[in-house]
Amino acid sequence: MKKVAILFGGPGSEHEVSISSAKNILENIDRELFDVLEVFITKECLYEIEGKSYSEKDGLEEIKKRKVDAVFPIIHGAYGEDGVLQKKLEEINIPFIGSSSKVSSLSIDKNQTNLILNTNGILIPKSFVITKNNIEHNCNYPIIVKPIDEGSSVGLSKFKNAIDFKSSLDKVFKKHDEMLAQEFIEGREFTCGIIEKHKEVIPLVATEVILTKGEMFDYDAKYTLGGCEEVTPAKIDEETMKRIQSLAVNCHNVMGCKSLSRTDMILKENNLYVLEINTIPGMTKTSFIPAEASACGYSMKELITILIESVK
Repeated sequence: MKKVAILFGGPGSEHEVSISSAKNILENIDRELFDVLEVFITKECLYEIEGKSYSEKDGLEEIKKRKVDAVFPIIHGAYGEDGVLQKKLEEINIPFIGSSSKVSSLSIDKNQTNLILNTNGILIPKSFVITKNNIEHNCNYPIIVKPIDEGSSVGLSKFKNAIDFKSSLDKVFKKHDEMLAQEFIEGREFTCGIIEKHKEVIPLVATEVILTKGEMFDYDAKYTLGGCEEVTPAKIDEETMKRIQSLAVNCHNVMGCKSLSRTDMILKENNLYVLEINTIPGMTKTSFIPAEASACGYSMKELITILIESVK
């Protein structure tokens, strides 16, 4: 029986989403195949294991002492998706589900991701890094402004013109010194998950995201009841579905992702523009990956098993 440690929580802004993802995994993991160790990481980065609290260093050593076969780091955004935790696991030789520290740190950096995608001929919206001291960009309005290294659309803003943008700079740079300005691409929004099964990269079916409130798919739209409609599988022709899946596979491979990923994109006038790549996508009851896997015939229990078995 494999011993698997589920790490969740964390110090980042997606702490609560991580808890929801972990809860769904813990409820569905096959207990006949896996001996499960729950590791809750507080916002202060303390590791809580079976009623005891450890410092980060001691917590990682405790996990190693327990001789786990694999760690499932289901921590979205900062600490879990930016390569910080992965680097620490690599340093003490603990295998884990998901991409390496190097790939994770690249993928969460939207500017670095865009450079890699652009180099590989993948369409992206026109983008510029802006700072408190230099807000110049060459994007046509409307624009989207977002943090370079956050997930779950945290801190996303849309501006219709330069006046709106320049009057909101205090808000834009409230938590970050650097932001990414992108041209707003108006079209149909899709997301497509990837899993690796027996070393084969497998695209799941795509989901279409249809906004029912607001003007963009931000944090509120994602996590507020009725904020958007998610259609899985997306109601599109077979050729478009295959193009979306092929692009998601291409992004997964180009970035060097492992185990799983999810690529968000916009379809406009038959062109697909990649918005971002998620290396630890949500695994809550309402998240895209479980819904897409289910539409492909995988139960949540089977999906978790596939992901754990991807660690060799």
